[in-house]
Amino acid sequence: MSRLLWLAAAALLVAGCSTASGHEAAAESQPDPRPLGGALHFTAAESAALHHAEEQEVQTCMKSRGFDYTVVPVGDVQREAAASPYGLLTEGQAAQDGYGLTVQRLKKVTTDPNSRRMSTLSEGDRRAWEEALKGAPDGPREEIELQDGPTVSVPTDACVSVARRTLYGASWERNYYTAQSLSNSIVRDTLEHPLVNAAEQKWAACMRGEGFPYEVRNAPLKAVNRRLDAAQSDAAAVRAAGKEELRIAVRDAACQAEAGLAEQITRAQKQVEKALPQARTSMLKNFRAARQAALKRAEAQDFESRR
Repeated sequence: MSRLLWLAAAALLVAGCSTASGHEAAAESQPDPRPLGGALHFTAAESAALHHAEEQEVQTCMKSRGFDYTVVPVGDVQREAAASPYGLLTEGQAAQDGYGLTVQRLKKVTTDPNSRRMSTLSEGDRRAWEEALKGAPDGPREEIELQDGPTVSVPTDACVSVARRTLYGASWERNYYTAQSLSNSIVRDTLEHPLVNAAEQKWAACMRGEGFPYEVRNAPLKAVNRRLDAAQSDAAAVRAAGKEELRIAVRDAACQAEAGLAEQITRAQKQVEKALPQARTSMLKNFRAARQAALKRAEAQDFESRR
């Protein structure tokens, strides 16, 4: 399962600019396969709009319970939207962002705007505030049993849950976790498909030809992380690690393109999804409808806030 570990570290974060090879134009047009027709994928604009709308609903819910709440700003939705569930890179992304590891180390931790308010509350008031937001340990919960996965326990009286029901509808939590579990299984099975295994062998041969003796796709990230760990807080060493990350990532992306990895993942994913039992995908229609309805609500809310 080493390839799956690769995915967790493949978020794209700006790490400076470098030069890309002549293969960039072809690489940038490569497929971007996503499970379930991209049902779980949101553009940066969609993610930002939904986050803002959900935070507004949380604020309304907290106010109704007698608590102040400051809307939390949106995160780095641009790179979240760009990240591939299969860890695919284009040369342009790699030249600009690398794997995102160096910048992740240097990135300042975003402070929750509610932290200062929380620090002024008594222990009892702070507990009450947190339980209103996230739900009490002994409060009502919905148990969502996932096929071939864990049971997810969702607090139904938390303002976070109330906000999601208001924005997405009553069945959203169950459908979302079910779709996410199904998507994860598709990614896993696709990465283990013979077509992908053959392409990854070609990728490894390409990387060896460039002087990088990596056998699996998470190996470059492990190498960069080890170098960053050794650098610690030495600014010059961190910069050197960042430059090396960009150099490796650009060659990685070029070898992915040379091996036709994105194309083979696309083919393999289609075969994996074709073999899925119809019962496991029947909820997607409701999920997509809820998604579209939520986007319309978020758009309407944004329009009203601008008036």
